[in-house]
Amino acid sequence: MIESSQLQVLIALSHNENISKAAQELNVTQSAVSQALKNLEAKVAFPIVTRQGKSVNLTENGMRLAKVAKQYFKRIEETGKTWLSSRMLDFLTAYPQLEVKLSMDFPETLIKKFEQHEVDCLIMPEHLVPAFADKKDLHSEYSTLVFPESFNITAKSDLKEILSHPIIFYDNNDPTFYRWCKEKFGVVPRNLKPRLVVNSFGQMLQAVNEGIGIAVVPTHVMKRSYKRENVKTVGKEFEVFNNKVSFAFHADEADNYKIKELYKFLLQVAKEL
Repeated sequence: MIESSQLQVLIALSHNENISKAAQELNVTQSAVSQALKNLEAKVAFPIVTRQGKSVNLTENGMRLAKVAKQYFKRIEETGKTWLSSRMLDFLTAYPQLEVKLSMDFPETLIKKFEQHEVDCLIMPEHLVPAFADKKDLHSEYSTLVFPESFNITAKSDLKEILSHPIIFYDNNDPTFYRWCKEKFGVVPRNLKPRLVVNSFGQMLQAVNEGIGIAVVPTHVMKRSYKRENVKTVGKEFEVFNNKVSFAFHADEADNYKIKELYKFLLQVAKEL
């Protein structure tokens, strides 16, 4: 299974033709880029790059895969990765005097930028908020199991029956999936091997729609997605509390006008989720 982070490495290499520069673009180590490239080549079973000294050049197959990867991430951007991206235009319209930049990335990258004061606030699950940040509750997130119409899953299905189907994970150790199992059945399954790992809830729903497997996604994603009519759920019986989403900010910015107004705005938006 190809992971989205490996595709990001491939795209960065297509821009730079140099592992060092690709690592700088992604804000990771050179060894991380080399390892991701090695793992990706092992998965696709063909050479992705040719090496000449410190330079790397994409092979013909590598260029084809890079093109597919760019189209994949373009689709994510076009559909909107979170509820936040679709509402920030409303905030900017209401507060034209404020300058706002929205950044979406992996939590560890955003936290690093926050620590270096490159970003003013974070919106992420409560348990991921760094200890040095001040935070306020934004909303409670619930999750639900989704599956293809061809899968015979009902309210009477037990966990063993559910896990007999192929699984789609959001990341390598999908906490949302495991938390759903724990809350719904009181058991945390071990040694699960997902059929697909994809860092996008929209793409997860698309994969479910195509019959690739089952997945657990936040209920607000289902409400917003046009794919919700093409996948099945059991309903309220299979919805469980997932986590709290927090609004985190620097302690010395608590009275900042932009921070206060953004929090009030997002709090109102969260009520609609």
